[in-house]
Amino acid sequence: MIQFEGFSHINIVVNDLEQALAFYQTVFGAIPQQSFPHFKNIGFSRSAGFIEQPEKVDVTITFLEIPNTGVYLELMEYHQPVGRQEVTFKATNDVGNVGHIALKVSNIEAAFEFVKAQKDVTLISQDINYQPYKIDTITPDDFYFFDKEQEANLEAKQEVCDVVSNIKYFYFIDPYGVQWELEQGHLDIGS
Repeated sequence: MIQFEGFSHINIVVNDLEQALAFYQTVFGAIPQQSFPHFKNIGFSRSAGFIEQPEKVDVTITFLEIPNTGVYLELMEYHQPVGRQEVTFKATNDVGNVGHIALKVSNIEAAFEFVKAQKDVTLISQDINYQPYKIDTITPDDFYFFDKEQEANLEAKQEVCDVVSNIKYFYFIDPYGVQWELEQGHLDIGS
């Protein structure tokens, strides 16, 4: 059995580290923490799957923290070897890879307008009516707890209904193909 100790970071491979830094600092207010320029480390390279000629791997790695979230981004620009350079965008319902990364906000409408105004951002829908919408009211019959005691507790079930029925969110895709969700009101998970 794996014994987890906590969350570490989200890795994003980029083609221009300075440009990526500027993007994440602008959109998320991310704070650079440490950088490893032209990192050439055989142990690192082998762990990353570069078993043959690990000494030739040259990568710049920069860690940033998204304030008030406990989330760290690890941006990597591979100078050698260079991998596939095209970014693929994933629709909300596409199978495979991580669907999205969700961050909590307290000002969903202002956050939407700010993100929408960024030139390197793609909203998940190009429809002019796309915006953060509130989840419609749900009832205790719409979900179940795996824990039998919680499932039998109608008050606990109603609390979840009250929380979920007030969540507002939207999705966007950053220039590196990562889909993000900004949500307001999701107080029951990850609080």
